[in-house]
Amino acid sequence: MTCSRSAFSLLALAFLGISCGNAHAQKAGIPSTSVEQQVVSLDVSNNGQHLAATVGQQIEISLRAMAQCDPQISSPAIRLENVAVPWPPTPGITTYIYIFEAAAEGEAEIKVPITDCLKPDLPEGLTFAATIRVGRAAGEPPTPYASRTPDQANTAPWDKGWTNLVNDVRQTFTPSLPRLTAVEVELIEGNPDQSYDEVTMTLLDASGTLLAVISKTVPHADCGHTRFVLPNGGLEVSPGKFYSIRLSGGNLFGWKYVVGGYENGAASFNGNPLLPDARSTFLFRTFGAS
Repeated sequence: MTCSRSAFSLLALAFLGISCGNAHAQKAGIPSTSVEQQVVSLDVSNNGQHLAATVGQQIEISLRAMAQCDPQISSPAIRLENVAVPWPPTPGITTYIYIFEAAAEGEAEIKVPITDCLKPDLPEGLTFAATIRVGRAAGEPPTPYASRTPDQANTAPWDKGWTNLVNDVRQTFTPSLPRLTAVEVELIEGNPDQSYDEVTMTLLDASGTLLAVISKTVPHADCGHTRFVLPNGGLEVSPGKFYSIRLSGGNLFGWKYVVGGYENGAASFNGNPLLPDARSTFLFRTFGAS
């Protein structure tokens, strides 16, 4: 995630109204947990609290801020997956949904700067903080909700084809489950001039309407299977209808593709077929829920 942007001092005034200005805010001290979805949802009303989660649970922290900042996590018990922006966005200050996974047993403090990404410890600065104790669910193996049910996948063997993320590159797919919870894409380090890059995935419907925007900092050493987790336990979709995965980023990564491959969709490049003389598809997988 980017941390080079600083918020304006007037955000301190806006912060005072976040709890009552956010229609999805929970009562202070009571994190929202869906039994079915196993997602723990937090907002500014949970600032300073000690909370509990189980291994595999998805944890979401929704904060209104002038900029997206890098969270600080004190231990590997909690792992940042990505950051989503609710769509369509609300006017004014943006809401950022920081999506984490409870990755291992233990305790971790999460801190997210709100007013200044670069100087979060200034006396006038505002930072969200919560401590989460992660335990193991009794009698059940840990199962991350976001990757619980594989749905669509391009299983064709890769033959060294890839294209960059600077252009408009998309893959259409046809879900069979009514809720899309995560998308995984296969990337390759194409131009190794930096150690990481921020990759953004947008999801669109058949008419081109944008449905979700998710960004993720991807290190060059761990780009092979890059997963984007959707907020709120997933997005409702219509099985049997076309949707598009669009990736964008810098010059570091390329998206792997194959000739032929996945039959219920196709790859495109700047609005045209990726290959002019053959049907092609990008390598991807989707996950869903009923």
